[in-house]
Amino acid sequence: MPAGRTALVVLVPEADVAIGDHRLRHDASAARGVPAHVTVLFPFRSPVDAPTSEQVAGICRDMAPFEARFESVGRFPGDVVWLAPEPAETFGALLAVTADRFPDCPPYEGTIPHPIPHLTVGEFMSIADADDLSAALAPALPITTFVSELTLLVEDDAGRWATGHRWPLG
Repeated sequence: MPAGRTALVVLVPEADVAIGDHRLRHDASAARGVPAHVTVLFPFRSPVDAPTSEQVAGICRDMAPFEARFESVGRFPGDVVWLAPEPAETFGALLAVTADRFPDCPPYEGTIPHPIPHLTVGEFMSIADADDLSAALAPALPITTFVSELTLLVEDDAGRWATGHRWPLG
């Protein structure tokens, strides 16, 4: 697979099970192979060379694995529907240290300098559809996962995404 855009993420496979059908209907990235996740840094370096991989490994070694819960639904303008991860401080620290370590990769190309950790479920929706999706997600919550690694997602020339390298935490 040729190296295209990349992203560092925390995968949340439990969310794919609990709300994957909603993501497939309302988040175009899900149909392109992007699993449920919390973005740590996008876009990231491409390709990821050995020194970059070692830098990511260093970040991961300094962070202990942890349990995460997704208990509430949030909204961003546009209408983006997302799940809020807890502990928010742990996710926020991971995003911040990663952005600091890779200043050549500003989050969202610098358009969102201080991103809020989240798991996108739907985007570019009407307000009514976003309201309906928010209500439909409530019965599936909370979603719990154990975060033990960072994952590199890689986009191919056809716009499909696949899992690349994984770095264990701790």
